[in-house]
Amino acid sequence: MTLILRKQHSEERIEGREPPPDWSEDDYVVVDETLVGRIYRQPVQGDLKWLWFLTVPAAPPNQGIADTLEEAKTALAACYEQVKRGSDGG
Repeated sequence: MTLILRKQHSEERIEGREPPPDWSEDDYVVVDETLVGRIYRQPVQGDLKWLWFLTVPAAPPNQGIADTLEEAKTALAACYEQVKRGSDGG
């Protein structure tokens, strides 16, 4: 499985929409064969954190908070892999 991170700005243009001018550069969609999630950075209790969530149907926990982009990517990929295994029959 190869997940691709694409800037949210780029995804909006691919989908034929004009992105808002104030959209953060630290905002990504996560794509496999289709859109599967999102990772973005924002303040959480005074610290900048990376938030991630799946956009495909998944049982909780299907979202989380990480200190680094790499940690967020790893967590989202692990969660998505569980979803794929479940839909493939295990």
